[in-house]
Amino acid sequence: MIKAVLIDIDDTIFDFEKCSKNSFLKTLEKFNIKFKEEDFSYFNRVNDILWTKQKLGEINIKEVFIKRDYLMGKYFNIDIEKGLFNDLFVKFLYDEIEMVDGIEDLLLYLSDKYKIFTASNGIFKMQENRLKKSNLDKYFDKIFVSDKIGYEKPDKKFFQKIMDLTKFSNDDLIMIGDSIKSDIIGAKNSKIKSIYFNKENKKISDKNFTYQVKNLSEIKKIL
Repeated sequence: MIKAVLIDIDDTIFDFEKCSKNSFLKTLEKFNIKFKEEDFSYFNRVNDILWTKQKLGEINIKEVFIKRDYLMGKYFNIDIEKGLFNDLFVKFLYDEIEMVDGIEDLLLYLSDKYKIFTASNGIFKMQENRLKKSNLDKYFDKIFVSDKIGYEKPDKKFFQKIMDLTKFSNDDLIMIGDSIKSDIIGAKNSKIKSIYFNKENKKISDKNFTYQVKNLSEIKKIL
């Protein structure tokens, strides 16, 4: 019986593409660089490659930031020795709260029936700040983020730590997230049910998830 819900943050609660673009624009302004869509496209390609490697366990989040800073510094021909690009980008991202459609309505619905916890890779202080600024923090009983947990999804130790801290078993939990590699496979390996938020309606051959939705509102029919 489900007693508690784990929810990913980026691209499940907050629209990372929109938040990222806003932060990217502000970062370029600091360097007096005129924004061009092709620059943001390159940044997205870099992000996709690095975060995919992180989700596969090939690199950690700190390495994502270091490599991203190097590649963007080289691309724009700016100082790559001091982490300037990444530091500014992350600083602006701390305050970006573009929400995914339907998330607050879903959280309100779930909060009447279950305990709700975030289960996110990333920086705790950033995710905590964004949830507070958006006033969504009131729906969560606890915020779990990888840099405080000590492990990153899809590592089973990430989910085990949450179970240890909340005293819920894998049978009590269900994971909601947009990433097959980190959210869904991570949950499956920990024998936790999952809801795959497939907002882009991707064709998935290996169904590692328990349920699948295209819109967050559909989750009300499951939970």
